[in-house]
Amino acid sequence: MDFCLRCNSLSCRAPLKERAIVTTCSHIFCLQCADGLGLSRPIGSERRCPACETILNNPDDAVNTVLRPTEDYKTSVLSGLDPTTIMECAGRALTFWTYQTTQEVTFQEYLVKSLTDKYTNLNTQMDKVIHNANTELSAMQSRLSDMQAAKEQLRKKNHELVEMYREKCKKFSQITNLYNLVKSRAVRSQMRTAAATQVVNSLELPRHDPVALAASSFGVSAPPQTPSTYQQQAYPVDLEGVEQLHRHQRSGTGSSKGKHAADAIAMPPPSRPVAALRRGTAGSHVSLWSSLICHR
Repeated sequence: MDFCLRCNSLSCRAPLKERAIVTTCSHIFCLQCADGLGLSRPIGSERRCPACETILNNPDDAVNTVLRPTEDYKTSVLSGLDPTTIMECAGRALTFWTYQTTQEVTFQEYLVKSLTDKYTNLNTQMDKVIHNANTELSAMQSRLSDMQAAKEQLRKKNHELVEMYREKCKKFSQITNLYNLVKSRAVRSQMRTAAATQVVNSLELPRHDPVALAASSFGVSAPPQTPSTYQQQAYPVDLEGVEQLHRHQRSGTGSSKGKHAADAIAMPPPSRPVAALRRGTAGSHVSLWSSLICHR
């Protein structure tokens, strides 16, 4: 690999190929940096080397040189000089080249050292980051395992709760059905009791009181019993509503026959529709009771 001179300005470090400004303090700069730093054209009373701050008073302390001279230039540049001057010029040129090479090697070593230190720091930081990442990853894996175990426990618990809920629903359904059955039985029992009570009340009315039986059938209360009522119903009657007289009342003298006839005319027996109404009402109650029992 061929060595290439570079501008000694640390902010530039551009490779030099065609022309450059060379100083007697063995530094070299590109034309742009030399113009900016005042080497090619002095800005004040004196010139200073930007690299080493050496004062350059003489005009030949900073000269513009050709880095790739032509063959004619090589022939004429040292022509006419004695060998001592030529060797001295060549020795100084070699010293300049050696200095530049040493500076470049020193700069590269410094650059390598800086890069090595940065690499070491970065490597240390990276190792620390990797260690922290591994630690965090291990913690997250442990946490993930715990969460998976908790998830499995929750899943089992959820399954148990679902089974318990289904069992409770099944029991609730059974209890509801049992309650409805018991309720229906209680309602049927109450209806039977009410119907039986109604039938018994209807059947247990006095047979000799057709008025009360008819009033009960139509939902009308019977008239109150008064002494006059008892006097009117002093004689028993049969199912046809005919009074049943005592045998002594049936037989009597001839004088009593007219009185008996008058009593028969004055107090006629109840008409047949009343007795028929009583029989029909009792029969309707018995039929209602029978239909309710059969339906339930």
